[in-house]
Amino acid sequence: MGCGCAGVERAALTIAAAGGGAKILGPQGKTAVQCDGAALTLQGLAVEAREYSAVSCYSKGRAELAGCVLSSPRGHGLYVLDATAEVQGGTIADCKYHGVFC
Repeated sequence: MGCGCAGVERAALTIAAAGGGAKILGPQGKTAVQCDGAALTLQGLAVEAREYSAVSCYSKGRAELAGCVLSSPRGHGLYVLDATAEVQGGTIADCKYHGVFC
């Protein structure tokens, strides 16, 4: 793992639900899950932000979501800025602003 500098492998994180009902609930005033210049894989999770975004990806990061449920009653479901995201299956709903913003 590294800093994303030339010749150094970027950090990567995978979070996968071992069964049904796994949920990440973001803290008050924060994004629930943020990927900043790294690789993030979420599989089979429900992610809810109380404010801001359920999942945000920045700075040439890469988010891969499979079978996830994203919601943010006071923000965005998936927010992507200067990064890439791939979504396979799942649901993005109950967002105050955009389901997907990029």
